[in-house]
Amino acid sequence: MKLKIIFLSFLCFASFFSSCSKNKEIILDNSSPLAMAPDVQWALVIEPYSAFRKESDWSSEVMGHCRKGEIFQILGATMDNEKSVWLNFSFGWLPSNSVEVYSNKYKAETAASLLK
Repeated sequence: MKLKIIFLSFLCFASFFSSCSKNKEIILDNSSPLAMAPDVQWALVIEPYSAFRKESDWSSEVMGHCRKGEIFQILGATMDNEKSVWLNFSFGWLPSNSVEVYSNKYKAETAASLLK
């Protein structure tokens, strides 16, 4: 019995150190230098389709469209007269209720991969 405990302890000890000795290299994607910038936020579109507006107003001209799962860098934000928050992107303005906001691009990409 004592020999079994010693043998099992040795196996656990050996397997622990063998797993620690492997050199696992972490590779970061440097293709987007702002992906982890602390002052940059990212938006994941959660509506099936949403329209970019020229101004932060529902009656404003449509400048383009986006689809669920797309990710955009947030350039700014404002609130309209009806207390709705609008987010500014390079393509125009989107209402905040059509997106989820993330602190970095990688979090937004992970959330996008979970959307169905």
